[in-house]
Amino acid sequence: MKRSVPALGLSALVLVLVSGCSGGTHPRAAVTHGATARAGAAPPAQTPTSPDRLPDPVQSPIPVGSKTLYTGSGQGAGGVTLPASAGKASSITVMWTCAGTAKFDIIAAGKVLAGSQCGDGSGVFTAKVPHANMRELAWKFSAANSVIWRIAITQPPGN
Repeated sequence: MKRSVPALGLSALVLVLVSGCSGGTHPRAAVTHGATARAGAAPPAQTPTSPDRLPDPVQSPIPVGSKTLYTGSGQGAGGVTLPASAGKASSITVMWTCAGTAKFDIIAAGKVLAGSQCGDGSGVFTAKVPHANMRELAWKFSAANSVIWRIAITQPPGN
């Protein structure tokens, strides 16, 4: 014999199930609508607004015997004149990081030696500039005014 549920009882059961799953008032509701971060989650990364907030471009120790020729930071265009010893080196290593929507280029005698797009400032870039490109020791840093940067220039040991 088949038993039937009265229509009134069935609709009351459905109403209880639907209202119990709404999540808004249930004490064990896990998701809040419109929430953007979970408790304990890291906040979204923000682009640094000053050079001292950028990561150090020297990510690992430089080789023993290396000479640091220049470390600096700034916003927009800049430049440096390297010491005479840099012109005699077989190569120079340049490490930089930058933040902004434009490029950062290192230029000597009108020629781009190295450069990169900037982005959020989390990238660290390295370039080895060979002796053949070291004729000019006055380097310019070409960047839009909205770009912030940090740079380190080193000379490997034995140069």
